[in-house]
Amino acid sequence: MSDTSTAQSSPSGASFSLPPLYLAGALAIATAFAFFNGIENLFMRWGEQQELSHGYFLPVIAGWILWSRRDALRGSLGKPVALGLAGVAISALVLILSELTVTSLMIFQHLAMILLFSSLALALGGWKIFWLTLLPIGFMLFMVPPPYWFITILSQHFQLWSSQLGVWMIELLSIPVYLSGNIIDLGDYKLQVAEACSGLRYLFPFLSLGFLAAYLFHAPLWQRAIVFLSTIPITIVMNSFRIAVTGILVQRFGPEHAEGFIHMFEGWVVFLLCLALLFAVIALLSRLSGRKSMTDLLGLPDIKAQPAESAWSESRFTLHALISLVILVAAGAYVHFGTSNILRVPDRADLSGLPYELEGWRSEIQEVDADTLNVLGADDYVITNLQNPDGELFNLYIAYLNMQRHGHSWHSPRQCIPGGGWQIAEHDYATATLENGETFRYNRIIIENRGVRQLVYYWYDQRGRRLANEFVMKSFLILDAVKLRRTDGAMIRIMTPVGQDEFIGDADERLQGFLRTLDPMLDPYIPAADAPATQEFDPND
Repeated sequence: MSDTSTAQSSPSGASFSLPPLYLAGALAIATAFAFFNGIENLFMRWGEQQELSHGYFLPVIAGWILWSRRDALRGSLGKPVALGLAGVAISALVLILSELTVTSLMIFQHLAMILLFSSLALALGGWKIFWLTLLPIGFMLFMVPPPYWFITILSQHFQLWSSQLGVWMIELLSIPVYLSGNIIDLGDYKLQVAEACSGLRYLFPFLSLGFLAAYLFHAPLWQRAIVFLSTIPITIVMNSFRIAVTGILVQRFGPEHAEGFIHMFEGWVVFLLCLALLFAVIALLSRLSGRKSMTDLLGLPDIKAQPAESAWSESRFTLHALISLVILVAAGAYVHFGTSNILRVPDRADLSGLPYELEGWRSEIQEVDADTLNVLGADDYVITNLQNPDGELFNLYIAYLNMQRHGHSWHSPRQCIPGGGWQIAEHDYATATLENGETFRYNRIIIENRGVRQLVYYWYDQRGRRLANEFVMKSFLILDAVKLRRTDGAMIRIMTPVGQDEFIGDADERLQGFLRTLDPMLDPYIPAADAPATQEFDPND
């Protein structure tokens, strides 16, 4: 093998070359320099969120897979491909754009880094190397933390599914139980299925393990797909089982079984049971296929060297490596030393003064504790119960952000409402018509809790736009970060209780009237697109 590599490394016409090992080290340093913020964010998210703590191990596993097939990779080196340089340039462009927008979408930078790895494999080693490294590098996608909003929405669904299935399991033992949102009522005790119990702490590491198991499983593609996809129902069922066991123990022996070491121990036991079920799926599939034992079917795929049609060129390798170095160093210098990522923040009035503009209304401003305020993540906010001169009741919540940056964004009411025991009975979009004839869309939600109903409207008011859809809001956020150098804005939520015998239409009419009363008062508190910005901030500070 070494003789072949030596012969290929000195083709006719080679004009210059540098030691490949030195160039590889320089590329690693340049990558760390350019993507430093993204790498730092990875370690921060892995350490902050327990459901992502497995991320530390995934690059190590990917490296082990690549190292295990080093002989095959060495024997498959082919002519470096210029198309890989385009991938390197795209990765650098995405990096720069992610820093220009300085939004909470750090995921783009993480994905750009993985694209960079595959692009370098193509640019430096050719197509055979690209295909041989595609899956090990792709495995690192599981180390990328999803956006906060995605985790919150997913957690909400997993909480509801796990709660419902867990309550069904408890009912099988003839234990009286009532489910209200995410709260399991056992009579003397109430258990809240919090985000920590949603099952995501199992799901994210279990998905990566399922992918690895499918990769190591010597079986047809469809069987590997079943192994990987089975991790999702296994997680839901076993997390529901954990909730049911906790509920039964609490009902019979007391609330200490829902906290502390016993609860943590139950979690580890359930995770081991998840692994056992995954291996049971593999064993069943191997038996159905009539093949060897499961232990013989697990292992790294046997990869043979695949000599390329075109010889590897050390001089071409050197050229492509140097071009990649220039691209990465230039992108890194722009990211770390450029000034275009400075955000502008307009002057505005504090929201605490808003309720007092409603003349003749009674206002009861609600304060929140430091932990809740930290979750809200708002730079300014107001939460107040209101009563108009006719005695009608409303609740107003506005959260304002000077800038949205990495992990610093709004919590959608649809993500937070179920955690308080409320169920979303209905959600749609509606259109409001203001006094000046302007119209905009908003989210309209009906929530219920044990027969009590409330009508909720909410929308995003940012830089002169009123938007209902979170994805559209994020799109304009990126646009305005580049165009206006601003990412400020507000999330506005208004609510009114719905009487037992009241028609929803009457509550709609009441809340729409409050919306029209409130809107003209917001201008001093929520700056428009053309508002002068006298403050500047570096979101990376």
